Amino acid sequence: MLAKPVPLSNETHKDLKILPKFSLEAVNGRNVAPLMLQEFVAAAPFFPIFFLKNQDNSGYNAVAVYGLKEQQNLFVENDTYTGGYLPASIRTYPFTLAQASDEQLVLCVNEQAENVSRTEGQPMFNEDGSNTEFFEGVNKFFRDYIDSNTVSRNIVKQMEEMDLFKADGLQYTDAAGNQHRLDGFFVINREKFDALSDEQFLSLRKFGVLPAIYAHFSSLDRIGALIQKLPVTAA
Repeated sequence: MLAKPVPLSNETHKDLKILPKFSLEAVNGRNVAPLMLQEFVAAAPFFPIFFLKNQDNSGYNAVAVYGLKEQQNLFVENDTYTGGYLPASIRTYPFTLAQASDEQLVLCVNEQAENVSRTEGQPMFNEDGSNTEFFEGVNKFFRDYIDSNTVSRNIVKQMEEMDLFKADGLQYTDAAGNQHRLDGFFVINREKFDALSDEQFLSLRKFGVLPAIYAHFSSLDRIGALIQKLPVTAA
């Protein structure tokens, strides 16, 4: 999970290359993955989508639920990712961004990632130290991701101001018959959504978020499929 990200440098990483393969390191031991509203329609057929409150209670973040307890990913089977859809937040691996200053972000890489090499793959830098086309592609992916994530967060903030979120502990019975409840999850309140004024509903439609909201509702039907993936010995 990006245990040792370091800033990319055309000196330190002049021979750094990225292998064209997906690394399970990005999803192993991860029971949730951040999602943007723009991804809900693509993700909903595969995962339940919930919201989590920020640690400082300043807002909500959407997540795809991979597992029903910490460090449990039920979509990794036989060393293969079976999730169907891969969230953009996962696709960034082995790269991440670090805050260099209030206004500057620095592209970092996990040098220990299994899809990072010094001998084969896509080079990050040309022989003269300039950025390769591949490097620029990674930069563009992050720029687009930041822009889309900003839009998503702003819309979620508008939904919060409409008081559309409600706490909904994820309750389930495992294959051994044991009862469980996971607190801390939130969903969009269907009753309050259906009771929105025309002005509020039209504002959400203007934001283009209605397909995402309906996808969220439909994704909750995936909880049953997630429970079926649990091993009989699930605690």
